[in-house]
Amino acid sequence: MSRSARIPLVLASLGTALAPLGAFSAPAAGTAVPAPPKPERVEVSALPLPPTAPSETAGACSKAVAPRGTGCMSAADDGIVEGPAYMGDGRHVLLTVQFAGAPAGDPTHDGPQVIAIRTDGTVFSNGDGWKCITCGVPAEARRDANPAGSNEHGRTVPAGSPWLSLDHPQPFPGGTRMIAGTNVVDCGPYGLADERCTPDRIRIYPIRWNTSADGSGPGGSMRELRLNPDGRHLMWSHMIATGPDIDQHGLVGTLRFNPAPRRGLPLAPRYELGDVQVLTNGRSPEFAAFREDPKRPGVLIHNPVKGAIGEARGWTRDGRNAVGMGIPESGNVDMFITDLQSGHSHRLTSAPGYADPILMSPDDKWLVVFDNRTVERHMYYGAMQGIPPLTDELTRMVMLSARYGYRNGMRRFFQPILIDRWGDRGTYRGQQLNAGNGAPGSASDPDWNARADPAWSPDGTNVVYWQAQVISPDCGGANPLPCPASSEPGGRRTRLMIARLPDRTALPPGRKVAPGAIAVPWGTPYRAGDPMPRRYPSAPAGRFTMDGWKGGKAEVEIRKTASGRISFVSARYAGFTDDGAHVIDGTESAELVMKDGRARIVWHSDLRASGAQTGTKKTTEPGGFVISPLGEPLDGDLVTTIDGKTYRKPAPGT
Repeated sequence: MSRSARIPLVLASLGTALAPLGAFSAPAAGTAVPAPPKPERVEVSALPLPPTAPSETAGACSKAVAPRGTGCMSAADDGIVEGPAYMGDGRHVLLTVQFAGAPAGDPTHDGPQVIAIRTDGTVFSNGDGWKCITCGVPAEARRDANPAGSNEHGRTVPAGSPWLSLDHPQPFPGGTRMIAGTNVVDCGPYGLADERCTPDRIRIYPIRWNTSADGSGPGGSMRELRLNPDGRHLMWSHMIATGPDIDQHGLVGTLRFNPAPRRGLPLAPRYELGDVQVLTNGRSPEFAAFREDPKRPGVLIHNPVKGAIGEARGWTRDGRNAVGMGIPESGNVDMFITDLQSGHSHRLTSAPGYADPILMSPDDKWLVVFDNRTVERHMYYGAMQGIPPLTDELTRMVMLSARYGYRNGMRRFFQPILIDRWGDRGTYRGQQLNAGNGAPGSASDPDWNARADPAWSPDGTNVVYWQAQVISPDCGGANPLPCPASSEPGGRRTRLMIARLPDRTALPPGRKVAPGAIAVPWGTPYRAGDPMPRRYPSAPAGRFTMDGWKGGKAEVEIRKTASGRISFVSARYAGFTDDGAHVIDGTESAELVMKDGRARIVWHSDLRASGAQTGTKKTTEPGGFVISPLGEPLDGDLVTTIDGKTYRKPAPGT
């Protein structure tokens, strides 16, 4: 397939177009939800990238490979690091790629670098369709920037490497600066894509989140940074891992430039985060998934999802609300918009499966989400809908399993899904932007999977995303799936795609979000030195009854260890329904046990679904389905049958 060829795809979807709306707001109770949108045409093509290095050996990027001497990118599946993001002019996309093969002694054309790519088919004055922004920046101008982590996006960073943290580039309004990783790249008066923005004009400043009470030392660890459209506020995630237990908090803060800091590292011009607030509520019981009714002891309440941030995924494009992840029903990760004032969360996705990277359209009427709904590997645990996430307190790691959840090793089974702002409903499951016949090398080739993040053009007519091709050890060898050959230039395993929506009317230019204070009354103000807040505890140990929101009951038992960790959950459902459509009967339990000095989770399920779905969810008995705390199956099986179709866990290596 030619890199310049456009691959036209006419996609089938559902529904009618929405009427114009203002800033995003969740529909009020009783609001009539419009019919889903009708099918629309999508044309997918590839965007230009740097030439591919034959190897990562110093000097492999020769003049024969890169005649203009502008560098080469790695052929590996991490050749694209993270991104992309549109610049405000609508002509350029920012992307971080892994440069490789630079001559020895030229570290500024090696490792992660941010490039600007033309999306309109034109080229820069040197004939390239792309321009490296961070290549060649003098050592003095990047000396104090935050370095890449020791293991950056699956790639081990060489000891003493000059590589910088530059993932997820995002431009500030005006286009002369960008967030890249945990740094700010500044080109003074020139736009980053302007050819006058030369390496000698670039300055790279670190971002510091102060986490020490006296302001000393390095800052706190930050990941998944997302710049507010106002260019002033930042959202990020902070991960805490204790053994097999992983928790993650979203935070927001205000970016301020400090030209001469007096304490804390580095003692150099830097951006600092102030007015920090944690998007976690540990005070109010309505923010817990389950709680005991204070007026009716022994009665368990299943709360509607509130404060759903999980891994913080960014902002609505009006800059007013947070987008994040939650688990609203058993076995399913979905996307939510959370009102920063009230904490109320509005669910966007509800197809069985795992949704993750997401971006709202410039007018907040649409979203593109990367989701694994186009495959069935998650259906053995998530196909039966309407089950409250009780046992997920112990079994949720199966959704994150490196081999049996939404991914197989480094291969993610994501595809870009276009959904209107009202979300999944009825039989509407959005529209796969790259739908097609799956031919090898085509935009719809299932061996090429979408990776974070999608990017909307400012006029709302294009979506850009990148893909990585499956490679060993996640294919080939003992795997049933053979490793496919790449038809990309130089055998490259990554590519950048643009999905054009030709029937859409371009949005008017110049939507601006005025900077203003962002308050999170339901969150937790952060003071330097504070630990992350504890989440409101789930229901206490004991035996409970729980009413479905729309009918039926469940008998629930919860046990905890002396430290307060849940060690056992069971539920017996009788006509239980939260939505009035999915009805659940039967039993399910999960228990954390120790055997031969190893922790494992024993999962028993014997559930029946009726109403909107008819089927069963059953584990192997009497031993149950045994998984590790990290979600890897160890013994037994879990089989779900819905409307006559049976789903089993994927075979290893598929």
